[in-house]
Amino acid sequence: MDDWTEVYERHGSLVWATVYRIVGNHAEALDCCQDIFVELLNEPKTRQVRDWAAFLKWLATRRALDRLRRGRAHASRMQPDQDLSFVPASTLGPDAHAISGELVERLKRELSRLPDRQAEAFWLLSVEQMSYEEIGEQLGVDANQVGVLVHRARHRLRDWLRDLKPIGRDTRPRPKTT
Repeated sequence: MDDWTEVYERHGSLVWATVYRIVGNHAEALDCCQDIFVELLNEPKTRQVRDWAAFLKWLATRRALDRLRRGRAHASRMQPDQDLSFVPASTLGPDAHAISGELVERLKRELSRLPDRQAEAFWLLSVEQMSYEEIGEQLGVDANQVGVLVHRARHRLRDWLRDLKPIGRDTRPRPKTT
């Protein structure tokens, strides 16, 4: 697909959604998307892309994580409309909605501390639902190496987020019944 208009029309919303899930700010997501497509236009046409959707998800993830690392997205953020569709509504108590928004922000902050490839592999697998093979193709590694990157990312995130308590569950000790 060499027609950039067709690439944009077919995959523009996918790029925006990927970026928005990471930066969480509409204006910042639009800026990042614009930067991504300008980058593609300025890139030499020698790149052979077999799967534009996978390639653009990877590029969008990489550029959005770069923005998190630079702190540009975090400085202007205050959005009470965070998408929490990944948390089942039945498990949320009255105050858990606000707490889960804070947890999402904390996860993003910690994700931005990971090495680039670990953060990208983790996000693409866990959030963007890409396969190990698709991720490996974008990162230039085999599927086994993707598994190693994801495992290392999970291990580090688990250590960094160890102080957090589960959302929506009563963690008080229960009385023993006999």
